[in-house]
Amino acid sequence: MLKKIDYLFFSYVFITTILLFFSWNKSLYSFDLLLTRGLISISIFVLIFVNNKIKNTVLELIRNIYPIIISGYFYSETVFYNKFIWQNLDQKLIDIDQSLFGFQPSLIFSEYFSSRLFSELMYFGYFSFYLLIIAFVIISYYKLKNESEALIFKFSAAMFLFYLFFGIVPSAGPQFYLSSPENNLPIAFFFDKIMHFIQENAEQPTAAFPSSHVGVSIIILILVRKRAQLFFKIAIPFVIILIASTIYIKAHYAIDVIGGIIIAPIILYLASLLYRIPVFIKKS
Repeated sequence: MLKKIDYLFFSYVFITTILLFFSWNKSLYSFDLLLTRGLISISIFVLIFVNNKIKNTVLELIRNIYPIIISGYFYSETVFYNKFIWQNLDQKLIDIDQSLFGFQPSLIFSEYFSSRLFSELMYFGYFSFYLLIIAFVIISYYKLKNESEALIFKFSAAMFLFYLFFGIVPSAGPQFYLSSPENNLPIAFFFDKIMHFIQENAEQPTAAFPSSHVGVSIIILILVRKRAQLFFKIAIPFVIILIASTIYIKAHYAIDVIGGIIIAPIILYLASLLYRIPVFIKKS
């Protein structure tokens, strides 16, 4: 049986497929994208079918959180169709930063605090985004069982709403848009290697404004503030470091961070509205 999160997922695939067709350029990647999303959709249908037939704890977990598991692919995919309305908006974002601060925070921050130890903290802060998501899923699914369906749906919907925004608003971020030496990244000890590996293999020149890393982290805090207060208190310093790190490692402009903070509650409100849309299915 299909659940609300399934309708959310397949609706997102349908909408972004339309965006892909608007951006169709008859290149090989266009066909590959359609093939990939077709294979993903078929795999999800198989997962749902098998889960309905076989009761397995791990399979049940994957079936309920699969949009989060594969969200990284859809995040990077926005680069292939985000310019069908506008071309890259990075220069406008740079101009806004200059107007607000009189300098470029994404360049000055790492120059002013250039020690490897501080860089290590910043890279770890950026990496902690993935730890926050994992912790949120575990707490939602196992500790907040009565609310887990709603929490995971709202979180997944929030990510997809961010991605839809990125799909029509192209911005690459300092590390992709700027040239050397401006886009040279800080050097640390260990976590810089991890983040550079992730960026080289999973990141694309897309999704800078607003920062989904910041927005999603804020949404996690909002969702757990009254439901899991210990996790909320533990997560706050990680989120603060994460917010600073997005500028420090040149993943985002300062205005991206401001935009992420402002838009987070709006995105969560829209995700909550989506959850309240009635889906006429039998309860499993």
